Amino acid sequence: MAYNTGSDPTLAELITAKFVPEVFSKDVLMHTKSNLVCANVFNTDFRDNLRMGYKVSIPVFSEISTTEVTPGTEPTAADAANATSASVTVDNWYQAAVEISELAAIENAADYLAGGAEAAAYAIAKRIDTTIGVLFSTLGGSSVYGADGQTFSDDIFLALVEYLDENDVPDDGKRALIGDASTRVDLLKIDKFISVDYLKTPVVPTGQIGQIYNCKVYITNNLTDAGTGNYGVLAHRDAIGVVIQKEPRVRKWDMGYKFIQKIIVDAAWGADEIRDTFGRCFYTRSD
Repeated sequence: MAYNTGSDPTLAELITAKFVPEVFSKDVLMHTKSNLVCANVFNTDFRDNLRMGYKVSIPVFSEISTTEVTPGTEPTAADAANATSASVTVDNWYQAAVEISELAAIENAADYLAGGAEAAAYAIAKRIDTTIGVLFSTLGGSSVYGADGQTFSDDIFLALVEYLDENDVPDDGKRALIGDASTRVDLLKIDKFISVDYLKTPVVPTGQIGQIYNCKVYITNNLTDAGTGNYGVLAHRDAIGVVIQKEPRVRKWDMGYKFIQKIIVDAAWGADEIRDTFGRCFYTRSD
């Protein structure tokens, strides 16, 4: 190589000549992550029913009616097995992959492959979350409460609670309100929500920020865009069924013929509405 006219090489020349190796930090900054809420809030028990195939049928019983007794007349009975059938179809199979060159792995300045594996696993979990959020606007007969861009208020919360009560949705501690960042700000302006008399639980990493009206309150950035705002929901756990046919799987491949190591994370799942009246969607203020 050609040096400068002086007796000592310049710094740039040293780097070019690889006399000074590039040094990477051992501390890797992971990308930001949104709260993964939806898959944890709704019913995942149906995964145990999927033995073969790609679809789970779920009987949903209707309320039995009563009739006045007429002596000498045989009562008309409802068929106990004649329930309506909801179903969950496994129609999502996604993968996320990361790779690193063999030389980078040998240098081992930082465990980039482990960080990449964590990021890929998160990407799959987030995809599951977002596919569930798409179903929010289909609940309650696809009727979304309020107007796009509205400020969430106590009156809106109570109207959603009233809708569930009117439809005999169990008030058994399995109801949840799921909103976005604007919903959280709006809630913090409601005195009763921030009062210790109503805030029953501390903020936790799962996105839960409190509990009111016997409903847990969650915040996530993974809601479906509605225009100005997003589609939030107040729903019971049984409103949506989630079937994960294949749990997220992490596999490492040493692809020597390409001089790289690769990690692939994949999962197969499905999510569908099970009880339409067990949830009601609402518009949030901003996305």
